[in-house]
Amino acid sequence: MLQAFELTDDKRFLDEARAAIDAAMGLRFNVNYQANLTAWGAAACLRLWRITNDKTYREQSYVYLASFFHNSVIWDSRIGHAEHYETFLAVTCLQDAPYMAMYECFDTFVAFERYFNESGPDLEPAARMLIGEYCKYALSRAWFYYPDVLPHEAISDEQRETNGHIDRALSFPLEDLYPDGQPAGQVGQEVYGAGAAFIFATRAFHHVKGAPFRLYCDQFVRAMERTGDRALTITLDGGENRIANLRIVRLKRHKLTQCTVTTAGGDVLRPYASSEDRIDYSVPASGSLVLTWE
Repeated sequence: MLQAFELTDDKRFLDEARAAIDAAMGLRFNVNYQANLTAWGAAACLRLWRITNDKTYREQSYVYLASFFHNSVIWDSRIGHAEHYETFLAVTCLQDAPYMAMYECFDTFVAFERYFNESGPDLEPAARMLIGEYCKYALSRAWFYYPDVLPHEAISDEQRETNGHIDRALSFPLEDLYPDGQPAGQVGQEVYGAGAAFIFATRAFHHVKGAPFRLYCDQFVRAMERTGDRALTITLDGGENRIANLRIVRLKRHKLTQCTVTTAGGDVLRPYASSEDRIDYSVPASGSLVLTWE
């Protein structure tokens, strides 16, 4: 409805969007049905706040976030087959589902990117922290949905809904990973989950024109400004007092040169790992950094 309103400037679409959100008020933790739709509901609330300047919608967005994180796995399970994949801050795909799914994972990632786009400095710091950390860990959790990453014994021999089989050679993610350690892939593989790689790659990797490297960051990059031939200012949008991983990854047929990362306060950060192909930094997840290279 909000997209239709922005395309047409027809107020009836805005009225319908407000009516939809208003109808959900008072549901508390029962607002969640499908996790990614709950995340998009939060983003819609924040957009309504921006359009109407009614703070009620900003506050309602926190209800959606609370319902979303109410369903999260706030530990890294080592139960059964779950020892082979990451579960920290994963969210089950439905309110009553026993498993995590790739589609809900990456679509939520996009919804939270939109949420941050609308947020600004008035956003509750705890909400920013939780969203930033969810998206950070989603980038590492997502690998384990691909069947070739898991050992054979961790994948179910039978699929209850498709009457098919798991083809480990196909990069279609598994539908289901279980924090309680059940065999993965009991539902099958997700063709509609194959878009995840494009979503994560285009958000986490950043091209720097003329540089011999590509940047990777596991927090959303709010802005990148070229301040010199070999200088770049990067603004991150994560939670206060949290840490982001910033990696300088060598491009093919190029050689990494000396790089320096400096905080807005002037502190020079030392990498925690480096090789001919990559330099890894732990940096503040919020605020600006200056990257220079020779």
